Amino acid sequence: MAGDILTDLVDVVRTELAVGVVDIDAGSDLTADLGLDSVAFAIAIVAIEDRFGVRLAEEELFACRTLGDVAGLVGRQRDAVVTDA
Repeated sequence: MAGDILTDLVDVVRTELAVGVVDIDAGSDLTADLGLDSVAFAIAIVAIEDRFGVRLAEEELFACRTLGDVAGLVGRQRDAVVTDA
């Protein structure tokens, strides 16, 4: 499941954020490698919430350094939604 989350996150980065970096993986640094800024983070929050059906606080996403960190956050949020249901 974590691989599916990462694959979907790479798609979000490429399509919603128009990042043209060829090699995007779990270790990709959100700012240094992918060039995300505060506007991109705001767009990412909306896109991730829509794609995965989770709610993210800005602080949670800003605390993530890599795309793998974001995948872990999304996985935990999805697990919490399932647990709460």
